[in-house]
Amino acid sequence: MAHRSPNFQDDARSLIQEVEEELLSLEKNPRDPKNICRCANSLRTIQGVANLFNLDNITRLTGLAADGLDASCKLNQDVDPKLITATLELLDNLRHTGASDLDGRATHNITAILAPFATTTLRHLAPNRSPSDTKILVVDDEAVNRALLEEFIRSFNKDIKVTVVDSAAEAIFYYLTEEFDLVFLDIMMPEVDGNHFISIVEKNRAVHNIGGEANIVVQTAVQSMEELLSIIRKDCILEVIRKPILRKRICTCIERYCPAFRQ
Repeated sequence: MAHRSPNFQDDARSLIQEVEEELLSLEKNPRDPKNICRCANSLRTIQGVANLFNLDNITRLTGLAADGLDASCKLNQDVDPKLITATLELLDNLRHTGASDLDGRATHNITAILAPFATTTLRHLAPNRSPSDTKILVVDDEAVNRALLEEFIRSFNKDIKVTVVDSAAEAIFYYLTEEFDLVFLDIMMPEVDGNHFISIVEKNRAVHNIGGEANIVVQTAVQSMEELLSIIRKDCILEVIRKPILRKRICTCIERYCPAFRQ
């Protein structure tokens, strides 16, 4: 039996329709926190799928839209109708992209509308941090991958504090006793794997043993879209990076999620 080649348009179609319906509902009640959160999470899932296909413009735009919704929710504000309209326009564009990224003109036009809702409020929400305050945890059982990730992080900024471990069991100890701005987590490891680490984090967040965002970026060699989506949809996962690991992806994650470098 022939296997279908993964395609962004096919794999994101149901997600696009889902978030469109949520946004149309949001137009009627622009301060419904549950629906705002639901829309933002759906957009993050689309962002994760786009990231898997290396569609940089789509990844950035869906992230901006989600950031704008998150900010409205955190500041207890009505979602601006312009944000909803621009996000619906973005989703309509995504429906026709196929395996291609959005072109420069569409990207520029939508960015111009979305950016003010995301960037200004995020600057207000993000604490002032310096590079030397930034702490990143790297979890991977393969020495080559650990060395590569550490080198990528240090080449981005030499002042970042990097903790490197080779097992999820050791990572759990560090994670529960220290505060990290970002965790790069391998999923497929012997004995205690990345999924067990994630389940421990989720349980501790549920009982408020740890607060705030989990700040986990998963790196995996898994190719099945169904398995990848199951990872992306977990609340504590920021995004998923498919191996082989690229320097650009690691640097983008640091810029996107570490307060000292957020643009």
